[in-house]
Amino acid sequence: MYMVLQINKEKYVDDVLMALAEAGISNPIVLSGESLGHKLTFDNPIFAGFRNTYGSEKSYGRIIMAVAEEQEVEFMLAELKHSGINFVKDEIGNIFLLPIHKVY
Repeated sequence: MYMVLQINKEKYVDDVLMALAEAGISNPIVLSGESLGHKLTFDNPIFAGFRNTYGSEKSYGRIIMAVAEEQEVEFMLAELKHSGINFVKDEIGNIFLLPIHKVY
């Protein structure tokens, strides 16, 4: 499986990275970005009037991608929960597992 993990809360990045290492998910790629709402309202003058509502969300976003088995992701989530962090319930982000047909 190919894991795409989206984190929307910056304070949890280190915890998630440690849990990934504990789960044996090796060589992840970590990308930084910003949310669409923030980008539109602060970089596009047409949407400037929405800064107090739509653009008030955090600009932070982090994407982590790696080849991972489903049980490794489940282990990572269990490690986070053991540390007092519930990835799903606390709405920290999203995790997508995509099937891999071939790896070169």
